[in-house]
Amino acid sequence: MKKIYIHILNIVGLIVLLVFNAFAYLGMNFTPSNEPLTAEYIFLASFYLIWGVFYYLQLKLNSLKNLLILIILELLIIIGWSFFWGTPYGHTLIESLFE
Repeated sequence: MKKIYIHILNIVGLIVLLVFNAFAYLGMNFTPSNEPLTAEYIFLASFYLIWGVFYYLQLKLNSLKNLLILIILELLIIIGWSFFWGTPYGHTLIESLFE
């Protein structure tokens, strides 16, 4: 598979990720807080780490079958990381580790 498609797909994914994280950042800083938001910032940065690892893997394994498998795996990890590893009160796994 041509690498131009991989680049275009990942640029679109990065734009979606930037918009998602911008809204999350604005939501966290909408009102002033007495508590540090270190864990939340690390949690948002972890999405870029996951995206970067999968972007590198897509460039190394650039067949159509491998690309589809990697994209599905990436989406499952990002969705799982953002929704399922947290309590009903909005506390994430990273936040509980730092506090």
